[in-house]
Amino acid sequence: MKYSSPDAEKSPLPWETGKTFLPGTVFPVSDIGAEGGRAFFDKVFFVSDHIMLSHIREITGLDAMALQNWVKRKWVPNPEKKYYGREHLARFLIINMLRDTLQIARIMYLLRYLNGTEPGDAVISESELYHYVCRCVGLLSAAGSPGLFPADLDAVIAEASSDFVPKTADAKRRLRETLCIMVTACCAARLKESADRELDGIGAPPDPKLGRVLNGGR
Repeated sequence: MKYSSPDAEKSPLPWETGKTFLPGTVFPVSDIGAEGGRAFFDKVFFVSDHIMLSHIREITGLDAMALQNWVKRKWVPNPEKKYYGREHLARFLIINMLRDTLQIARIMYLLRYLNGTEPGDAVISESELYHYVCRCVGLLSAAGSPGLFPADLDAVIAEASSDFVPKTADAKRRLRETLCIMVTACCAARLKESADRELDGIGAPPDPKLGRVLNGGR
């Protein structure tokens, strides 16, 4: 069953007046639900299975110093001879899409909660996790729901991750909990963006922390 909000036509998302971007990127899309993370990654890695830091800069809109700092702090695994693969990019995007509402240390905890600390413990690849987040955000946007209520998220997560095949008994539960937190954080960030845009419209002074946040500080 496809998810749809009963109030979709009369309660559009507050950020719908602006552009919709793939989470963690500066790439606008007309339909995140259709685009998803898989399609985006396939486009990025169409020519080669690795990219340079300069490409990640273009995708995220962050400067090289911020991205290198994340690697230095072990928030992102070290590149292989200066090359970054799908899982590197997924980690960069996950951090970038959540850091406006969650501290990076807590994002790292959430990823460990889902996938453990050993490769064999992983419930899901982070590139697939990113895809499911994109699907959830896209479904909520299409339905006109802010996505901040459990009933909304339960239905959306079930649909977005319907093709997930759990490897362990608790894998599906941990994925659902992780997606609930991540999608809620993404929606909160977009609501904040909408509020900031409204404040700009009435002449409010800029946030003095904005430059630090845009450059990867947290």
